Amino acid sequence: MLNSELLVNKSFGVESNVTRFGNPTSKHHSFSATQAADMFVRLSSLSEHKQWILFTGECPRPQYHELAAHQIHCSRIIHMKPSQSQSEITIVMKAIQSGNASAVVASGNIDIVSQKLLKQMATEYRCEVFFLEPATPQFH
Repeated sequence: MLNSELLVNKSFGVESNVTRFGNPTSKHHSFSATQAADMFVRLSSLSEHKQWILFTGECPRPQYHELAAHQIHCSRIIHMKPSQSQSEITIVMKAIQSGNASAVVASGNIDIVSQKLLKQMATEYRCEVFFLEPATPQFH
């Protein structure tokens, strides 16, 4: 699998370090509840395809239990490291254009106009793009 990870990663033109999901003890940030419900249902279906589901390095890593609860194939998920030379928009564009991803999950830091353009591009390549909004802190 390591060779295919590097091959896929090279096709996006990003650094060669990637982190794959599948660790049930991982302690990372989770998504806001409203986004998670809709996105995870859709990602479950998309994970049935023989393509990657890519999370940009600017996204928090979903927890294993969130993926497993929605029957998402963790073996098809890659969390890319942040690029030191390319913008998140460029990374998302390259991921879509590679044809290797059924979905790309990016942060909500991308402006609305660019989000619409990326969604349009994704449709042309039979890919879906999701943009995460930061989870709002809960005050007690």
